[in-house]
Amino acid sequence: MKSQQANSKPKILVVDDEPDNLDLLYRTFYRDYKVLRATSGPAALDLLAQEGEVSVIISDQRMPIMSGTEFLSLTATQYPDIIRIILTGYTDVEDLVEAINAGKVFKYVTKPWEAEELKAVVRQALDTHNVLKARTRELTRTLRQESLLNTVTNTIRSALDYRQILQAIVDTVGHMLEVDVCLLRPFQDGQLVDEGFIYQKASQEGAGEQADNSFASPFSSFVSQPLLAETVWETREVQVIHNIADDERVQGETPELRQRGAAFIAANICSSLVVPLICQQELMAVLALHQCSQSRIWREEEVQLVLMVADQAALALSQAYTYEQVRALAKREALINTITTAIRSSLDPQDIFAAITEQLGQALQVNGCVLSLWTEEDEFVECVGLYDSSQNLENRIKSAQEKVLSSNHHYLTQDLPHSQAPIKENLILQEILRTQEPVVIADMSNCPAEIRGFDLPLKMPARSLMVVPLLADGKCIGSITLREGNKSRRWLASEIELAKAVAVQAAIAVQQSRLYQKTRDQAERLLQLDKQKTEFFQNISHEFRTPITLIQGPLESAVSIGEGLSYAQSAIALRNSRRLLRLVNQLLDLQRLDAGRMQPSFRPCDLDEFVSQIVESFRPYCEKKGLHLVTDLGECPQVYLDMEKFDKVLYNLLSNAMKFTPEGGTIGVRLISEGNNCILQVQDTGIGIVQEQIPHLFERFRQAEGSENRSYEGSGLGLALVKELVEMHGGKITVESVYGEGTSFTLCLLTGNTHLPIHQVQETPCELNTSRASVELADLELVEPTIENIDNLPKDLSPNSDTQESQEYNNGSSLKARHSILVVDDNPDLRTYVSEIIRGNGYQVYTARNGAEGLQIAQKMSPSLIITDLMMPLVTGLEMIRMIRNEDKLKGTPVILLTAKVDEETRIESTEHGADAYLAKPFNDRELLAEVRNLLALKENERRVVELNTYLTESVLKRFLPPVLVNSRSRRFDFRFTTRTALDYSFVQ
Repeated sequence: MKSQQANSKPKILVVDDEPDNLDLLYRTFYRDYKVLRATSGPAALDLLAQEGEVSVIISDQRMPIMSGTEFLSLTATQYPDIIRIILTGYTDVEDLVEAINAGKVFKYVTKPWEAEELKAVVRQALDTHNVLKARTRELTRTLRQESLLNTVTNTIRSALDYRQILQAIVDTVGHMLEVDVCLLRPFQDGQLVDEGFIYQKASQEGAGEQADNSFASPFSSFVSQPLLAETVWETREVQVIHNIADDERVQGETPELRQRGAAFIAANICSSLVVPLICQQELMAVLALHQCSQSRIWREEEVQLVLMVADQAALALSQAYTYEQVRALAKREALINTITTAIRSSLDPQDIFAAITEQLGQALQVNGCVLSLWTEEDEFVECVGLYDSSQNLENRIKSAQEKVLSSNHHYLTQDLPHSQAPIKENLILQEILRTQEPVVIADMSNCPAEIRGFDLPLKMPARSLMVVPLLADGKCIGSITLREGNKSRRWLASEIELAKAVAVQAAIAVQQSRLYQKTRDQAERLLQLDKQKTEFFQNISHEFRTPITLIQGPLESAVSIGEGLSYAQSAIALRNSRRLLRLVNQLLDLQRLDAGRMQPSFRPCDLDEFVSQIVESFRPYCEKKGLHLVTDLGECPQVYLDMEKFDKVLYNLLSNAMKFTPEGGTIGVRLISEGNNCILQVQDTGIGIVQEQIPHLFERFRQAEGSENRSYEGSGLGLALVKELVEMHGGKITVESVYGEGTSFTLCLLTGNTHLPIHQVQETPCELNTSRASVELADLELVEPTIENIDNLPKDLSPNSDTQESQEYNNGSSLKARHSILVVDDNPDLRTYVSEIIRGNGYQVYTARNGAEGLQIAQKMSPSLIITDLMMPLVTGLEMIRMIRNEDKLKGTPVILLTAKVDEETRIESTEHGADAYLAKPFNDRELLAEVRNLLALKENERRVVELNTYLTESVLKRFLPPVLVNSRSRRFDFRFTTRTALDYSFVQ
């Protein structure tokens, strides 16, 4: 107790070179004051330096080394708050008065002094000291407060970066209040954020000039000093803690208080001052001042000073947050504009998705960003855009080295990984489907194992995740996943809003990409359909023009000569009228199907009898072609069919099997019953179908082969009609084929009538209309034995062996001088019709069934003129003309091209390939004969010109050269016309 009282006594310093005087002064004041003694001025100065604060100095005037006036003058400079009293034995005190007037000396006392008088002077001096000290303290506090406020204000005005503001606040407050640690944690989105700011007092172990210095360093996420984060907590009231040992705000039994108390003890914190920064009733941050090693009594003026600083700092933070929000909004809009520009500037979805992930990943400074497409019905996630910060750095280095990016591709392409995590088992994706809201995870280590196993196609595992859905028309079509791999991260509301805004643009990009892809696919399909239709119309034109030619030609001939048709001409006309009717029926059937006007009428039918009757109608044609027709028709339950429509199915399938099966092949028809189904199979050992063409086999306007070199005629409508008619009956048709080995069509029909519309079912049975077979089988009357390749052509060729002219050619020599004409056409009726026209005008005729056979006959017989069709199997008409023009012996042979293709492109192409004349079907026989005569006459004129030139040349040479040289010279000249002129020499008579 006595020591505490002694420490609380005011200090008095007495200075005198006389020991007795020192002892007297000590005994006068020691009861009320703590008396310090010194025998000289220098000794007194040393003592003042050691003791620090002293209230009053009583000094003798006359002393060796340094007088009292000199000593007090020095103390007035170094210690202005100390009250100075001087003792003197002189009556002349002018120098003392001067010292008093100068403020160096408070009063002087003349020796010898009265003790009570001296005590009164000392008390008066002490009162003056206390008043002066209080005023000085108040002034110092005011100045420090103003200085601190000025510093904070200047910081507010000089910087809008709230990080700089917060760090300046902790630096200034910590330094001005001389605390060991000053912490500040911002408060955002209802919680204290991980980003904090710290001031720490400099180590006292440093050099003396560095002892007052301090350093400040922001501590991100409290990784280096995790315990300090626990010493700052959310509060809206000032928390003044003088001693943490017994303070209930630090010590307690709850887990939070135990953790907080442990943090205070570990950091060796003894006293704290926790101050909230509030602006407009909104908590902006929390400031904590800590005193370590020893307790500190926080004075009221210190608390008030911190509160004033807190108010200014809160205002500064509010302004900085506002600025940050504006800047974040501007950044968000800039990012959205960048992504929108990328979407509009490129049609490549890969470029667009790469731009979205890269821009968003860099804006939020994440380790990875993934754009995935998926829906609730999908099994796996499809990664379409990927940004990886480490991989992006490698790409930038590579780009800087190579600089080979295309102008249309702004982002490096990369092989995107594939997710192997099923969507239905992914809790995060299921939560997105349920809420259609972002899923935000600050720390994956605190999540269940099934969530920690979230499959993300990136190189590094994820520590923090944010998964934002892509929504279109109220449904989820994908997601954007943001990853932080190195540390946990509390995703801010502004970051989530930015990601959601980008997700909206990404959803639009996905929709536009799909729309573009759909449009492009539709355009490609339309182009393909247009190509198919063009090819179809070429085929159908050929199909129409050929029978029309064979009907119109004989009729025109009969009318012109005034006589009736012969039996052969009538048979040709009837057969081709049936072919024409069949084509028209197919077109009308498809038109009625499209218009919905082909309403079936289903009646009970004995399927095995129905199939047997149709198959038997084909047997004569198969025997004619040398085909084996095998049937295996089992009993089937009753089925309901529209016979007038379903017989078209069987006619088409059997007709195709017969046309595409070579001589000696087999056609099999099988009917079996399987449960509620009747299975009908039509198999052949024909040429088969290329595997790539099978998916398009039942499409309209499709044929198994190209148009010009197709092996068989056809419109490409048959199988399309078959499929639609089968489906009309509630059945289905499939096809299996091996190219070069054969084809099998399988029809599956349901028994009974429960699968059919009730109003289309009638119980009255109907009979098969066999008279329709003549129309449906019209094409088969023209089928000839198949020639598979050129090597199988006959070696001994002669003019049409079944004609009278061929016999005359073999037996007599009188016709050798007449012109011979080769007719090449794959249609037997047309070949016969043209041959009869030519032969009837006195010409010798050869015939060939295709371009390959025609070339061989031309090489052997050297005809005077060739008449050829354009569209033929194996070798087309144009291909045959090109090969003829490459033969030295045949290159001058005139060629007339007959075709149903009447477009200008085909006409030009034919002329370029060497055709001398071009006749479109149907043609007039007089026109054909005129072309023949003109071309033969032109060739005869060319022959005569060559002979005349040869004669003239030899005559000139004979006059100037010896006979031996004339023969050798003449052999060097060849005056034959080896090329055809581009002029058209068609002289119609």
